[in-house]
Amino acid sequence: MRFPLTFAALLWAGMTLSQTPGNIEAVECDPASDRWFVSNGSSLLVTEDLGESWSFFGEAQASHGMEVLNGHLYAIGDNVIRAYDLETADEVGSLSIPGVGFLNGMGSHSDGFLVVSDFSSGRLYTVDVTEPQQMEYSLLAGNFGATPNGVVIDEANFRAVVVCWGNNADILAVDLESGDVTPLVDGTGMGNLDGVDMDGEGRFYVSSWSPARVTRFTADFADSEIVVTGADGLSNPADISYSVETDLLGVANSGSDEVTFHSFGETNGVQEVARWSADRRGMDLVLALSNGGSIQWTVVDLAGRTIGQGLQWLPGGTSRLPWPADAPGQLVVIRHGEETLTLR
Repeated sequence: MRFPLTFAALLWAGMTLSQTPGNIEAVECDPASDRWFVSNGSSLLVTEDLGESWSFFGEAQASHGMEVLNGHLYAIGDNVIRAYDLETADEVGSLSIPGVGFLNGMGSHSDGFLVVSDFSSGRLYTVDVTEPQQMEYSLLAGNFGATPNGVVIDEANFRAVVVCWGNNADILAVDLESGDVTPLVDGTGMGNLDGVDMDGEGRFYVSSWSPARVTRFTADFADSEIVVTGADGLSNPADISYSVETDLLGVANSGSDEVTFHSFGETNGVQEVARWSADRRGMDLVLALSNGGSIQWTVVDLAGRTIGQGLQWLPGGTSRLPWPADAPGQLVVIRHGEETLTLR
């Protein structure tokens, strides 16, 4: 009698450890543990290998915006804001705001509060989470003639930066004390802005559905540039999260139910040239390609001599290969298309 029960338990454990995201809307980085969360309809998934594998984060649930703050993960699940312990995944508190229509975006301030957007009613709420077990809310702003979506808090200027839905959508600043709303970009020329986050230099990243892309704005919103496009795997890009520690942008693509990762620097071994990236993780080489293609690697010893080479076609997405070097100090030069990068 015990064998079937043990087998069933093992089968369930295997299913739990290998999941595929579905109905995703939001992604959030946990920098302390170098992992990423994604909303999964009625559940919440987490990955520690940039999406190569996903597992349930306990019994947590998230349908929309999430924020990691002061040892907790805050997540919107069907208009309820829940707080989860980052170490145990236990739910420690929840908050339902009366009369809301559709809670969507969320930003956080290190002093212990959130700003949450109500997409349907055009309102913004401040949520005090200094005691996650007893969260309290207040109305920050409303009736400002736009549909608020993604939110990020710019602590240096004590404001919430809000991106809006609709044609030729606006980007707004909301004073965190008075609730006063002022335009930062009065008509971006893009439709349906969804996610927004900041990098370590104070620049803002904004996802849009029309066209499908991520645009980076300077800190004063005077200039902008397109940094990720549909060719990089975007499909109805929804909420986004920027890891300042690794200069890595995660995008929840609601059109394809895939999280794509886009690197903007070299930190912790992660590098990117054009639309691909490589990372050494222990004795593995992790490669992420927005589209399938050939990867060539060359192993070089301390004297600069080539001691090994390889060539392999990889599909779009994340792939894991054995680390090709076999001695300390050896370099691995990786080539994709016309671009090369070097890892040690």
